[in-house]
Amino acid sequence: MKQWIFFFRIMLAIIVVANTAAAQQSKSDSLRKLILLEKNETKKTDLLLQLSTELRDSNPDSSFNISQEVLRSSKKLDNEQHLKADLNKIFYYLKRSKSDTSLALAEKNIVQLKQQGKNDSMLAQFQSVSGFSLMNLNRQKDALEQFYSALKTSEKIKDIVTQAKILHQIGWAYMELNQNEEAIKFFKSSIALLKTNKLPAEYPATYNNMAACYGAMEKYDSVYKYIELGIKISQKKNNPGAEANAWFIKGTALMEQKRYNEALVCFMNARPLREKTGNAFFIVSDLAVMAELYAMMGNTEDGIKTSKEALNIAEKEKIEAKYPMIYKAMALNYEKAGDYKMASDIYKKLNLVQDKVYSNASQEALAEMQTKYETEKKERIIQEQQFNLRRKNYLIIGIAILVLLCALLGWLFYNRTKLKQEAKFQATVLTQQQMAAAAILQAEENERQRIAKDLHDGVGQMMSAAKMNLSAFENEINFKDAEQKISFERIISLVDESCREVRTVSHQMMPNMLLKKGLAKAVADFLDKIDQKIIKINLHSEGLNERLEENIEIVMYRILQESVNNVIKHSGATALDISLIKDAEGISATIEDNGKGFNSRAINDQAGIGLKNMKARVEYLKGTIDFDSSPGNGTLVAIHIPTNKENLG
Repeated sequence: MKQWIFFFRIMLAIIVVANTAAAQQSKSDSLRKLILLEKNETKKTDLLLQLSTELRDSNPDSSFNISQEVLRSSKKLDNEQHLKADLNKIFYYLKRSKSDTSLALAEKNIVQLKQQGKNDSMLAQFQSVSGFSLMNLNRQKDALEQFYSALKTSEKIKDIVTQAKILHQIGWAYMELNQNEEAIKFFKSSIALLKTNKLPAEYPATYNNMAACYGAMEKYDSVYKYIELGIKISQKKNNPGAEANAWFIKGTALMEQKRYNEALVCFMNARPLREKTGNAFFIVSDLAVMAELYAMMGNTEDGIKTSKEALNIAEKEKIEAKYPMIYKAMALNYEKAGDYKMASDIYKKLNLVQDKVYSNASQEALAEMQTKYETEKKERIIQEQQFNLRRKNYLIIGIAILVLLCALLGWLFYNRTKLKQEAKFQATVLTQQQMAAAAILQAEENERQRIAKDLHDGVGQMMSAAKMNLSAFENEINFKDAEQKISFERIISLVDESCREVRTVSHQMMPNMLLKKGLAKAVADFLDKIDQKIIKINLHSEGLNERLEENIEIVMYRILQESVNNVIKHSGATALDISLIKDAEGISATIEDNGKGFNSRAINDQAGIGLKNMKARVEYLKGTIDFDSSPGNGTLVAIHIPTNKENLG
């Protein structure tokens, strides 16, 4: 029963369609017959939607009623059918100047289609009508973004017809922004695309708008050439809206050439056609142009009346995009009528709405949008070319990769073996270098010990014996006078001083304190022997209660010894601070004086044997030594020696 009610309602809608234009009657009748004969519900719904689409321009009310009834009554409506019905409803809302409603419905379907990620054909159409709605709402920049999105989508699926429509719409948007040369470029691209692909589709609006752009540029020969094509195609396709546009564009061109009577005839030809379409957007536009013509003809009474009629419709239908041309015509009529105050007030309104129209559609913003589209288009073309090239070369690349992999594996195996050998060789060299360094340092210490022992046990003992003998001999000598005795005592003093010097040198070369008490005690003992009148020395030690590795103690002692000697000999310092700290990471030492300093940056070039020996000893223990000094600012030597076993050399 419900199915019968559904088809009964549909047939009522079809009956309403009976008065369609003669040019479409044949196709509409054929669809009606097919609908009556079709028994499959899904196919019948497809035919009804085709009929609704066919009637979009000639009978918008019937088109809307059929789509609405299909959506309301059919239970088995698939996604494609639902989209087509919504699209036909959007065209109806556009015809009836309900742009807010059409935009909301278009955006709802755009969101759903993007989420589904399929049916790009319908997505492009909804993006297109979304842009159309935005144009009617005076949002040209937003409209252009939608048109460019629709163009990219249609290019993706290679839908030439939709691409041509959208190129026309982009041109229309630029035309509304008074960028006529840019608009003409897109109109011609639309026409060329259809001709290149040998498609029979022709859009009278494209020729009409191109003529309008040439009119704005005062190229009237081109205006009449393209407008005649627009009128011809409009009549052929029985498109009253497009034909009305054509007559008005022609009339506007005649008006610009001051052929006012001919222009008025064109406008009168267009008016019944426009009223037949019922599209308030274009009705308002026509009335504004007619009002301007009346002003030119001196008929300001009809001009003011017509412009007010246009403004009332625009305000009622919220067609803000047409406010500038309405106010322009109205102000011109008041000016011609001598009512300059009203004319001034209207011109102020005109300036305000023009600022609003173009505030969000600057040349830079539009150029940026077009550049972005062109860039993305080029990138897509490049990507397609690269994809085709890769596909052709897959076999060659595969073989090449296989050969390269084999070669790479061989090279990696060879290189790995080579690296292992080099690493082994370097490890051997490093070990030998460490052994050599250790041997040199050990030999040096052994030699120091030998020399210290020889001095202490040999020269030292001999000097001590000489002193004893001289002292014993002193008692046996009868000195001639006191002066001779003083001279002899001086000799004994020199021998005694030589003994002490030998012992001092011996202890410095291998101090017993270092061997017996460790680093901290040895350093303290060494510093105690320095005359505090020459330089005041402060020593701070921490964490050195336990003995260190013998190598570390010896090396650190030698480094500190060398550093202190350098300070005394070269710095001219009056104060010296030494710090020795042992922690978990190693032992650190700092030697800081207040002497004349030197250029520490040039130390590598100017370093003497002492400094080089210090660096060599630290590097032997895998430690670090840093010098911080500048002329006149003293010197700081910072040393760190790690005490973990692998760093002991």
